[in-house]
Amino acid sequence: MNRTVVERWVRWTDAGAMELSTYDEGGALYAIAYSVAYLIFATVLILANKHLITETTLNCPIFISSLGSWFGWIVAYAALTMDPKKHSHALGFGEWCANILPIGFCTALSLASANVAYSYLSLSFIQMLKAFAPVVCYATLVAFGLDRLSRPIIGTLAIVMGGCFVAAWGEAHITAFGLACMFTAEIAEAFRSVGVQYLIANKRFSLFNGMYYFSPATLVFIMALSLAFERDELFRWENLTVFARYWHLIAICATFGFGVNYVCLGVVRHAGSLTVKTMSQLKNVVVILAAMFLYGDQVSALEVIGYAVATAGFIAFNAAKARDNVQVRAMVAGRARDRDDAHPETASLLRQKSSTTANADSLAPK
Repeated sequence: MNRTVVERWVRWTDAGAMELSTYDEGGALYAIAYSVAYLIFATVLILANKHLITETTLNCPIFISSLGSWFGWIVAYAALTMDPKKHSHALGFGEWCANILPIGFCTALSLASANVAYSYLSLSFIQMLKAFAPVVCYATLVAFGLDRLSRPIIGTLAIVMGGCFVAAWGEAHITAFGLACMFTAEIAEAFRSVGVQYLIANKRFSLFNGMYYFSPATLVFIMALSLAFERDELFRWENLTVFARYWHLIAICATFGFGVNYVCLGVVRHAGSLTVKTMSQLKNVVVILAAMFLYGDQVSALEVIGYAVATAGFIAFNAAKARDNVQVRAMVAGRARDRDDAHPETASLLRQKSSTTANADSLAPK
């Protein structure tokens, strides 16, 4: 094969082709550590967001959802400025617009829609609806070629869907607008997951690199949404009193919002987007219990049964996904051997590219 043709093929596969995501077994401890951190940060963040949105006069849920991105961008910028070696990938403006800006749009839409839903649905019911998110995420990943269809996984997700419908049927306080906000959030989050998994897991962006590029892309859209729908509320003089009185809640929303974004990227890198959605269910149980005690949310017996069914489905899903990951790793390794045997020049170029990526990853924070 002509070397020029080989180089073009390597550049094309590096630029745009989707491929099944694989995860090194050695990254399991990192995945567990990031997952535990996610459970803690996300639970605190949800409770702080809920209190700030519903228990104060700061009626700006979209703006509140931007606090974590603002803080994350500042931290990532400072870290990369002090240590430029952490820049695993440098993107030009055109590449940023093509690869990162769509992810920012989906992130902003997901955050804004989910926060608006707090004003129209109970906190416990919102957490139950989120049990449907892995179904949407899995379908989107398969559609984009980052995951594959598996009957055992489909079966476990069917159990999850059934539990979600039962829980929704048992909710006494439902508004059409609140449901529309949550479904919008879940669909946008699924598309975001595709982009983030492709760049973080498949293309080995470092975590700070991801925050550095993703945060401003999110802020472009989320601030536009806030100015469009919350301008009058956002610029009220009375908000200065709220900021002064509830500065600790605002600080929690900013720092823990950054923490959730950062550890989510860590889980995606070492285990994939579906693992984030699965871990969310453990977090949801804690949030539902907190909502019952702190806000007096009423949870019906039918909702409890539905959520129990959905949780059992997630346990089965975890086992099915682990078995599927082993099969995917073996399949990808077999394809790589076949490709190397058929095109030795291509294999040599890809090894060089892989070595360069590995060197960049070694400089990234773990």
